[in-house]
Amino acid sequence: MGLFILLSLALFSDAMVMDEKVKASFVLDTASAVCNYDAQYKDHTKYWCRGYFRDYCTIIAFTPNSTNRVALTDTGSQLIVTVSCLTKEDMGWYWCGIQRDFARDDMDFTELIVNDNTEDEANDFWSGKDPSIQRNRSCRASKIVHKADHSRMSILIICILMTGLGIISIISHLSKRRRTQRNRRVVTGKVLSRSSQINQASVIPTPLAL
Repeated sequence: MGLFILLSLALFSDAMVMDEKVKASFVLDTASAVCNYDAQYKDHTKYWCRGYFRDYCTIIAFTPNSTNRVALTDTGSQLIVTVSCLTKEDMGWYWCGIQRDFARDDMDFTELIVNDNTEDEANDFWSGKDPSIQRNRSCRASKIVHKADHSRMSILIICILMTGLGIISIISHLSKRRRTQRNRRVVTGKVLSRSSQINQASVIPTPLAL
């Protein structure tokens, strides 16, 4: 039923045509979609969008921009979308779209299915059947690099916080020390003043000789 609804919607958009309505790939692998369009739209902005309903899908990238995992290539008659390092969360409905100024955007869809079959692929690779595992290894290596970057950033943040706390502690200690010294000076001054007053009061005046 859902596929029928999407096919019905696609009838209103014949300028952009997706090469396949269903695409299947594996976790950590790469999937590509080829969206063919009329040559009159070669100078229009194209985009890659995710969501079941075309009018409410979330745009992931516009041409000529790409993201870390989604690359868009516009050849003048095709929009080639490449999604690398797939995860199970990437499963869903996607749309190719052409922006138009005074008309509804032309769009067509595909469903991406991501299978978790990396162990079987590894076995095939070591038996000489499937070289695609090399891409999987590069994705894992990329993830390790990102994790290492995050770890270094976390260590740097911790060092900055510790340095800041140390500086605040030193300033607080110096401030307390200055207040203590100032209070001591005040107390010492009061004591000396009282001693002076007592000494003056205890002096017995010498009577004048007649």
